[in-house]
Amino acid sequence: MTKTVKSLPALILGLALMVFPRFLPSAFQLSPDGMQVLGIFLGAVVLWLFVDISWPSVLTLMALALVPGVSTNAVISASFGNSTIWFLVFSFLITFTLSETGFLRRLALAFLNTGFARRGAWAFVMMFLLAVLVLGSFIAPTVTFLLFFALHKEVSLALNLKPGSPMAKALMIGTACVTSISCAMTPIAHTFPLMALGFHHEATGETISYLSYLKIGLPSGIALFLLSYLLLYLGFRKGFRAEKLSLKSLSLNQPSNLDSREIFSVAVFLIVILTWLLTGVFPDQLKAVNTLGTVWPAMAGVVILAAVPVNKKPVLDIKKGLAQGVSWTSILLCAAALALGKYVSEEGYGITALIGDSLLPLAGSLGIKGTLLILIAATILMTNFMSNIVTTTVMYNVSFAILTSLALTMTNVPFETAAILIGLCASLAFATPPAIAHIALAAGSDWAGPRDMLAYGGLLALIAIPVVFLFTVI
Repeated sequence: MTKTVKSLPALILGLALMVFPRFLPSAFQLSPDGMQVLGIFLGAVVLWLFVDISWPSVLTLMALALVPGVSTNAVISASFGNSTIWFLVFSFLITFTLSETGFLRRLALAFLNTGFARRGAWAFVMMFLLAVLVLGSFIAPTVTFLLFFALHKEVSLALNLKPGSPMAKALMIGTACVTSISCAMTPIAHTFPLMALGFHHEATGETISYLSYLKIGLPSGIALFLLSYLLLYLGFRKGFRAEKLSLKSLSLNQPSNLDSREIFSVAVFLIVILTWLLTGVFPDQLKAVNTLGTVWPAMAGVVILAAVPVNKKPVLDIKKGLAQGVSWTSILLCAAALALGKYVSEEGYGITALIGDSLLPLAGSLGIKGTLLILIAATILMTNFMSNIVTTTVMYNVSFAILTSLALTMTNVPFETAAILIGLCASLAFATPPAIAHIALAAGSDWAGPRDMLAYGGLLALIAIPVVFLFTVI
């Protein structure tokens, strides 16, 4: 049976949800417009999960433009006009430059060629995965995984590792899991945290600083990194002892000598990163820069890299970067999700009020901390079985609805914290191929299988729930 035939029921259901709810009897006291927006939301989720990512995203934008009172221009403004989209594009271009100049590989090899890494198999695994964590904290997860997938192959060839090797399997599982952890640690060039922060800005008008995100993301990521290493040690220690690998003679292809173009790209990147961080640390002193928004430093970095000649040639070729360095499918999906989130959360449609009122008794009995724990658990479990972007979109709207209802009876409701947690937890996909591309790549490789990812990734996902909660409340 072909994929098209298999997805036909989901296709029919998704299209029906987008078209017919407006003409059905009003349910849950929603207006016809509210029914239509809710139907588009549910239809988009079904199509994204079971049919495709690209064209349903365009269809979602088209469907939203047909809601009475919503114009095509308004939908485009809410999607491609959202600053989150352009933050991602410019961040992709900067990290593409770091890859093209060879800096990313050089930094990775700097970890693997240390004396500590050659002390034994477990020391090498530690440094390999630490390199994944460090590089992945500021580049897109797919780029991170593909870089280390290539290094994994190089290491396997040098050590003559075959499929089934404990060392090769542990490295592959660890690389996939730590890639997800690194994506959760920071919002830099990471789609899901940025989407959640973008949703929060659209809903409240407030901008969440990167420093606020890092207060939860960094300690949670470091703790999960150490725990993932512990899980691999417990699972593979007997296999490592039996394999008896010697790493002293391991030789990896060295990058070319450091040149001025690579130095320039790194310098520009560091200035952009420092600008983002310092505006969070000194918001009053750097108010003029803060008012320009988080996209501006990335825009400036791209302009400098593309306009300033180094050795008679700019470091960034924008045409090449846009063609090879930007994941346009992710951008399209993110744009559609941002527009969808804007209209689902609009007070006039009544959808968030409906969700909030339905869950208010449970949330009220649990209190703020209990509600945050439920949101963390639901987001992590959901993101391990379906698309991160769908998880981010659904769970942000659910959380916003619940917290809005709680705000009617409670003070200091943590809208900002909830947005951070949704973006962070939606990144923690470890267990199944549908969750995110790099888990599918790891599970489909010769070095690890779906059962391996489900066993280790599933356990890590369960462990992540109390870990993230702990660093949220302390």
